[in-house]
Amino acid sequence: MLCMNISDLLSQGINLMLLGMGMVFFILGLLIVVIKAASHFILKYEPEPAVPALKSIRFSNINEDVVAAITVAVERFRAK
Repeated sequence: MLCMNISDLLSQGINLMLLGMGMVFFILGLLIVVIKAASHFILKYEPEPAVPALKSIRFSNINEDVVAAITVAVERFRAK
């Protein structure tokens, strides 16, 4: 039967903890580097989106009575 004292077990536990934390730190750092590289690559080769020109709206065919009625309705609604 293998008999280990408490200091050996504690030392082995600390070594295992440090190894695990080191691996997690390394993998997270590697993940950050890969994501930044992918972002840089995508932004470098992706074409810029075309911005559509704003269309002007012409109100020549709107009746002035309709505009007045809508204005009165909005003012009455806001007055409540």
